[in-house]
Amino acid sequence: MITEPTFCASVVCMDPLNIERDTQALYDMGHRYLHMDIMDGHYVPRYGIYPEISRFLSDRFPDMKQDCHLMVEDAEFAIDQFKDIDAITTFTFHIDDNEKNAARIIDKIRSQGKQAGIALNLMSPLTTTINCINYLNLDFVCFMGIHPGVLKQTSKPEVLYKKIPELLDKIDNKPITIQIDGGVGWDTIPHLIKAGANFFVGGTSTIYKPDDLVYNNSMKIKELMNV
Repeated sequence: MITEPTFCASVVCMDPLNIERDTQALYDMGHRYLHMDIMDGHYVPRYGIYPEISRFLSDRFPDMKQDCHLMVEDAEFAIDQFKDIDAITTFTFHIDDNEKNAARIIDKIRSQGKQAGIALNLMSPLTTTINCINYLNLDFVCFMGIHPGVLKQTSKPEVLYKKIPELLDKIDNKPITIQIDGGVGWDTIPHLIKAGANFFVGGTSTIYKPDDLVYNNSMKIKELMNV
């Protein structure tokens, strides 16, 4: 479980010809999490990270924990494709269209020794996720601040400022990691932390923001998270 504000860099936002170099740079700056977007071109209109890339990074950087976000129609199939990759610590699946199978998917994730997370789209209802926390001790929840897999859109962090406390009020003080994917930026990080978030996915709006050096962006992230 994440207990203090933690940053997770999005691999799809790296230079695709220099993923090893960019990962090494993150490691040297003290970052220890990689966000792996697994996309199938059906659930979202894009393709993402392949198992071979994940395995290469796991072998090359065993201390860089991989957080796998499944934006796919068949979560169980995707989990099987990425099984036995040591650096993967978490699998997150979208609750939309998976409400009836949520317990089975969580069990499958945990059978591989990984933590299980549920991703919520902007307008996803909270009911099933709350039940998974209260009855199955779900490890974490990922709140989407954008529509998953869609490029060049405006994030909606104001939705998350309200939705995160709404969920936290209904889970009987159970320990839970709250991740944010989309909508993470210089002006939103403090508000998201105040709302209850502690695990932040970032790409071109933070660590790879093009108007500054990656090192400077990293220092700003640490300053905003007070770490």
